[in-house]
Amino acid sequence: MSPTTRIGLPEHPVPELNDLLRAPVNEQFPGLRGAGHRFDAPGGTLVHAAVVRAMSRYLGSRHVANDHGPFPASAYSDVIVEWAADRVRALLGAAGGHVLFGPNMTTLTTMFSRGVAGDLRPGDEIVCTELDHEANHWPWRAVAERTGARVRLARLHPDGTLPAEAIIRELTPRTRWVAISGASNALATVPDVAAVSAAAHRVGARVYVDGVQRVAHSRVAVDEWGVDAFVTSAYKWYGPHCAALWLSDHLDPLLPEQVPSAGDALPGRLDLGTTQFEAVLGTGIAAEVLLGWDRTAIAEREHALAERIRTWLRADSRFRVLGPAGGTLMPIITFQVAGMAATAVATSLAARDVAVWDGTFYCGPAFQALSPATSGAVRAGVAAYTTDNDVTAFLDALVEVTRKKRAG
Repeated sequence: MSPTTRIGLPEHPVPELNDLLRAPVNEQFPGLRGAGHRFDAPGGTLVHAAVVRAMSRYLGSRHVANDHGPFPASAYSDVIVEWAADRVRALLGAAGGHVLFGPNMTTLTTMFSRGVAGDLRPGDEIVCTELDHEANHWPWRAVAERTGARVRLARLHPDGTLPAEAIIRELTPRTRWVAISGASNALATVPDVAAVSAAAHRVGARVYVDGVQRVAHSRVAVDEWGVDAFVTSAYKWYGPHCAALWLSDHLDPLLPEQVPSAGDALPGRLDLGTTQFEAVLGTGIAAEVLLGWDRTAIAEREHALAERIRTWLRADSRFRVLGPAGGTLMPIITFQVAGMAATAVATSLAARDVAVWDGTFYCGPAFQALSPATSGAVRAGVAAYTTDNDVTAFLDALVEVTRKKRAG
């Protein structure tokens, strides 16, 4: 079914969406004009033209209003949230469940972990991993300290993989939650979420997945995987700065009682205030964009471009690529250059119109496990709009940067 036939709004915010999706992918992003060569996608992608149009039109329309009111503009705000939640469920492979919106994954994870704290008792256990972003680690540690629970840490393999067995061996009859990454933003590692979920459920535990890096690049199937909660950020998949948290229906009894004036439904029992309706609308549109693309073809092209970069780097002994050498990977390449600080490499590339990140990307435990003697690395990410020419420019710039270092 095409995007414009699955509508829960009185009129679609971008009726020309199907026409936009027929254009070459790199022409669907107005931000590419004059943007240089963008490999910063793991930290946030450019915004799709449909999202830009939807949010702009909404903000300039008669529909702008707070929700839960008796007049049409307010009712439209309610419908926006319901419609966007439906689009997110479709994107995540969920037949049901609740969807909450917030400013970012960190905020939603912190809010959720506090919400389930009432179900934790002294001696209960939470399993986290060395692979995960700090935002899926420290909120759980804070809750554990407050409730007397214990955090067990699943360790990375030296090659940067996180086998399901590494997590499963940390499970005990006291495990209540397993907080894992759907895909690493630093190492490109993709854990076996389904296997971990099945094992966790066998001991009575529930599974919370940080899917921020997973959604843009591969199919997500929360029902099939059997996870209990899945959080993602739309600005990592061509949308606005907004995040979405999907919760399985069976979590209802665990979560807080009604917050005064917040409503009886589950989102109202966790939400901290009025949502940003324009961003929620943009998130729904971004989900429709991904649902309307040939995701398989885009993923194959992304991974081919990423593998071209990895192969080039691994052929030169001056570069060390961090993370698994094979298997299922995200199109993210994190590497170090012998004799050069990551910040110096990233700054030199920026001067050549190539955008990359440097640091540890809020993944300190992973870097400590794989590269304890260094303070960080360079990270390049391939997006739907990355081209062969971008990769060539990136590699040529690296040659210049490292040649300059040798000459110096």
